[in-house]
Amino acid sequence: MSEIQLVTDQPQRVPYWRSLLKIESQVSVLLAKRSMPVDRILNLVPGTMLQFDKIFDAPLTIEVDNQSIAECEVIKVGDRFGVKITQILDRPEAWVPLVPKKVS
Repeated sequence: MSEIQLVTDQPQRVPYWRSLLKIESQVSVLLAKRSMPVDRILNLVPGTMLQFDKIFDAPLTIEVDNQSIAECEVIKVGDRFGVKITQILDRPEAWVPLVPKKVS
């Protein structure tokens, strides 16, 4: 008995796909990251200055649930700040299309 799997460039839409679009996710704007030993972190006090390897005018990173999705720059919106997306980052697909299984 031969087994054939469908080839598709899109995942199948489930009946509740519109509901999935309403799920809220945490969106963060990342200025910079660095690692530090725990003893240095425990010794942080007001006035401590931390230096990062990132260049001052480098783009910031937008993350959704700790996954980088875009780069942006800071803008002023009234008396608040916002960000303007400058680039959408490529992400590896979370699924792989299936190909027909060869039967010998």
